Amino acid sequence: MKVISLCLSESLGGLELYALRSTVQLSKNNDVLFITSADAMLNERLQQNNISIRHLKPSFRPLPIISAHKLAHIIDEFNADVIHMHWGKDLPLVSLSIKISKKKPAMVYTRQMQITRMKTDFYHRFLYKEMSLMLAITHQLRDCCTQMLGDGAGNHVETLYYGVAEPDQPVTPQEIADRRGQLGLDKNDFVVGLFGRLEDQKGQHLLIKAIAQAKQKNINLNAIIVGHEMETGYRNELKQLAQDYDISQHIIFMDFVEKPQEIMQLCDCVLLATYMETFGLVLPEAMRCSIAVIGSNAGGVPEIIDHDETGLLFEPKNVDDLEKQITLLFKDKEKRQQLAIAGKQKADTVFNNEQHFEKLQMLLEKQIKH
Repeated sequence: MKVISLCLSESLGGLELYALRSTVQLSKNNDVLFITSADAMLNERLQQNNISIRHLKPSFRPLPIISAHKLAHIIDEFNADVIHMHWGKDLPLVSLSIKISKKKPAMVYTRQMQITRMKTDFYHRFLYKEMSLMLAITHQLRDCCTQMLGDGAGNHVETLYYGVAEPDQPVTPQEIADRRGQLGLDKNDFVVGLFGRLEDQKGQHLLIKAIAQAKQKNINLNAIIVGHEMETGYRNELKQLAQDYDISQHIIFMDFVEKPQEIMQLCDCVLLATYMETFGLVLPEAMRCSIAVIGSNAGGVPEIIDHDETGLLFEPKNVDDLEKQITLLFKDKEKRQQLAIAGKQKADTVFNNEQHFEKLQMLLEKQIKH
């Protein structure tokens, strides 16, 4: 199978990293070409994985006629069977290029973000007409897409949960103690991990406030906050917030890390505090590490966490409820271990990396046969 993976986003987040991961996996059994922007942060990682790359940059995204002709030429030259696209802003480019191309490959769109308004107008019907299949990463997103796309395109939406790999190598208790010591943490400290881009909606400030509230009750919590800044200076704002609450010594900031599961294993629990997360990849990543998880009760998170069974949920933006859930794990080690064991069992089956990519391969092949 000849696959074009396409993502022209220049950022580096969950969407772009999934485009990379899926391409690397598909390249093991297929002939794969990745099309991205010359300025994309993915380029270096693609090169490290020996993925063939071509660059495009549409000048007018709503109707990129010139770039669509260029992409159509690449499609025909590569003799592509399917285009696997990831970023919603690339839809006009891909749809137009398929109409122009002689090959007419299938278009499979992995949708990772919410659709916030109806897409049933003439323009969007025109764009989605070329879509063979949309893969939504949760049932909640699938239902939303089906509703927002209306008849026709909405009938081509299926759920395909993210797959997550097990950690490369479990961190031993001694290694945990040593690495905690390097960070200024004691082996007996209770540590909450939060992984994600540093921005307001990711909720890092909620965790800082929850730790401050717990301190007032003589409960000492610590946090490792990992992620790169979306806006320069936001990390300093969070540090100032911690200083204002007099808990700076309890908060450790780290930049983006390539292998977050290594840091997750230093934590007693991992938190996803985003206001509305479509999926929340860090949760099954932590679950596969046998780490207890807490997530906001919104978006696709309740499909990952069964409250009080495979993790804990808290009401979005509610610092009091967040503190309550963290404190529960702090006080009840047995409960924490039970949730970690059950969470791992679920993640190992429902969010299994190998099974995910086997199904993706099958779905792509199925579209070609049609």
